[in-house]
Amino acid sequence: FSLTHGMIPLGSCTMKLNAAAEMIPITWPEFGSIHPFAPAEQAAGYAALAKDLKEKLCEITGYDAFSL
Repeated sequence: FSLTHGMIPLGSCTMKLNAAAEMIPITWPEFGSIHPFAPAEQAAGYAALAKDLKEKLCEITGYDAFSL
């Protein structure tokens, strides 16, 4: 099933719709194929990305912290 090709099935009214364009980056092998148990030194870019996102979300919302 694809939300870009059909209606949302019954019972999914509480689901958040993510646009297809927003989901494209997770299909990039450079972004989406790191192993969950990769050593920290091989995942430094991901850690920096998450840290930057948390800082920006705190700045935008005024919250003290975010958990991703």
